[in-house]
Amino acid sequence: MLQRKPLFFLNPVLLLLLLVGVGTSTASSLPEWGSWVLKIEVIRNDGRREFGSGVLIAPERLLTNCHVVRNASQIRVSGGKESWITSADMGDSFRDLCLLKLPGHPGRPPSIAEPSGAKVGQGVYAVGYSGGKFTVNKGHIKGLFTCACDGGRVIQTSAQFDPGASGGGLFNDDGELIGILTFKSHSGGNFHFAIPIGWMKQLGTLPASDIPDQGPFWENPSHSSGYFLAACDLSAKKKWQELSRLCLEWVREDPFNPQAWMASGRANLGLQRLREAVGDFQKVLELDPTHAEAVWELQKLELELGESLTGN
Repeated sequence: MLQRKPLFFLNPVLLLLLLVGVGTSTASSLPEWGSWVLKIEVIRNDGRREFGSGVLIAPERLLTNCHVVRNASQIRVSGGKESWITSADMGDSFRDLCLLKLPGHPGRPPSIAEPSGAKVGQGVYAVGYSGGKFTVNKGHIKGLFTCACDGGRVIQTSAQFDPGASGGGLFNDDGELIGILTFKSHSGGNFHFAIPIGWMKQLGTLPASDIPDQGPFWENPSHSSGYFLAACDLSAKKKWQELSRLCLEWVREDPFNPQAWMASGRANLGLQRLREAVGDFQKVLELDPTHAEAVWELQKLELELGESLTGN
């Protein structure tokens, strides 16, 4: 498994957690979303100009991905008619979370959801600046994955986002922040992922240091960076036989992980091994009866096989 390299954060982050807004907002409040999620414009050291996004998580503090501001000679944050020149002074590049200071920013942060509240099938909204333009895309949670980072589960969502939205917010139907939009599968397909907001709580435990210039955990999909990254990569490439072999190892290592069985079921579907797929999806529901994706796959198989598979 990947070893977590020495990263850093300052204890004042713990204080920031106490300052996070706890107001009541609804996901239909588009003006609120526009004040919570700001645009980041970065000039790289090589002169390239790129966009990203960030979420206000405390007074004068913006949370974004470290990869958004990596190798930046200038970082400009804008919201409405105002803009701020800023820098990343705190960060955990392995978990891909960095904080920016916005002195004088008048905004109020969104409410933050309980980290344990995320469920597969839950409705979500991806909010960010795809291509530098403000976008809101609705979808649902497709999967929840553990990785070498610990302290929370990476969220796969059907709510699509494009380059420029990294660092933006993933919100639930109540308008609560549940994740930070972070990466897509290198191989294409509908594989969009957000970092759980619960990881923010880990930042205050790290020693002070300079932000290390290292890649995030998700940058090179492999067994060591998390089975789910390698599984999603193979699934996007439709390499079902390789995915099936990977899943045999995954379920042997982590037999109580519903996502391991979910990936195995999709591999068996791709290989037209329908009975094996049924057993995999039923195992998912045995481990997590609320897993909406497994229910959906079994309902489709019920139509194909002409028999009841979900007990309904």
